[in-house]
Amino acid sequence: MKQPSNSNVVQEQLWEISNLLSCAIKSIAQTNGGQTSPVFRDLTQVASTINQVKSSVSKNYQTRESEFKALVRIGNTVNSSLGLKRVLSEVMDLLVELMRAERGFLMLSEPDGKFKVCVARGLDHVDLEQDQFAVSRTVVNRVVETGELVLTTNAQEDPRFEVQLSVAYYHLLSILCVPLKIKDKLIGVIYVDNRSQTGVFQQENVDLISAFANQAAIAIHNALLFDELQESKDELEIAYQATLEGWVRALDLRDKETEGHTKRVTSLTQKLARVMGLNEQAINHITRGALLHDIGKMAIPDGILLKPGPLNADDRAVINNHPILAYEMLSPIKFLNPALDIPYCHHEKWDGSGYPRGLKGENIPIAARIFSVVDVWDALVSDRPYRKRFLPLEALKNIREFSGSYFEPRIVDAFLALDDLPGICRNLM
Repeated sequence: MKQPSNSNVVQEQLWEISNLLSCAIKSIAQTNGGQTSPVFRDLTQVASTINQVKSSVSKNYQTRESEFKALVRIGNTVNSSLGLKRVLSEVMDLLVELMRAERGFLMLSEPDGKFKVCVARGLDHVDLEQDQFAVSRTVVNRVVETGELVLTTNAQEDPRFEVQLSVAYYHLLSILCVPLKIKDKLIGVIYVDNRSQTGVFQQENVDLISAFANQAAIAIHNALLFDELQESKDELEIAYQATLEGWVRALDLRDKETEGHTKRVTSLTQKLARVMGLNEQAINHITRGALLHDIGKMAIPDGILLKPGPLNADDRAVINNHPILAYEMLSPIKFLNPALDIPYCHHEKWDGSGYPRGLKGENIPIAARIFSVVDVWDALVSDRPYRKRFLPLEALKNIREFSGSYFEPRIVDAFLALDDLPGICRNLM
């Protein structure tokens, strides 16, 4: 059971006292026939004072509750994995709201040591132009130089700003500028002000603002690390992709008869996968798998891979080993593990007659089931050393006939219904 807070207890006690006084005053008034007395007047004054205290306690409680909620929200921001832009907006909006400021901005330290405005907001969360805060640079410079916060309840009468004509000219009244530090290293500053009211920021708020600034600094630091990690990840993926395409190009250069095959089947597999309802993350893995589907052939001897005539049984056994070779080559690379389904399983057949493992039906990964239709289609409409290419309509007939044996029927239906398949056929004629 939730225990009542001290503030709640005080409020309840004040309500009880107020009610008791009201009853006493009413009773005295009835006893005296409506005539006032010193006791009556004193009790009335006491009741009025208690009502004022009640109002003050209630207002104080609401303020503290608002402050607590703000600290909880900034704590949640610390524990989130939001990017830097979101975190900066959250921090700025929370401080403007918490301190009832008119406007504010947040600056972060650049690698060259200069401080740059990253977000500037008004009370209604509207973004503001940076030049609106040019007047505040002197305050910011003071915080940067000293590492200590600046708080004034009335800048017009604050001796620290007597020589700063800009403060007087722009009628700045309440000013608060707080350093953001991580392990005593200054990473930024937050500035808020109010040009219409004095006393908006009080010295009693210093502990609260310091706690807020500490949490905000951690949130921003985490967001910076998160963005750097994401950027490194993106760069690594670009490097991986370039490496994959290099492998594919090497295979194309080795086997001139299938040059361009990988690019064509990858593009068509992406389209078919989208029609089948796969999400973009799955399609990313399918793309890599399609690019690498024949990578195992890199280990096949030239005498077999480039043989101009029909393959004998021994040759075919070596060729049929290329999915296993692909798995052995790629499985140690953790980044490519989700893409292994196609290189390893694209020669499996719906009826279980495929290789290398004789998988059947839905035991074959969906990526491999989709790719196998496209792979056979492209093979049929391409010239090979041992045969001429099929006409597109003949190839489509073969695909349809293999439905339910080599291929999953619903995937064949989706392939045959592709909007741009007629165009592809026309280009092949």
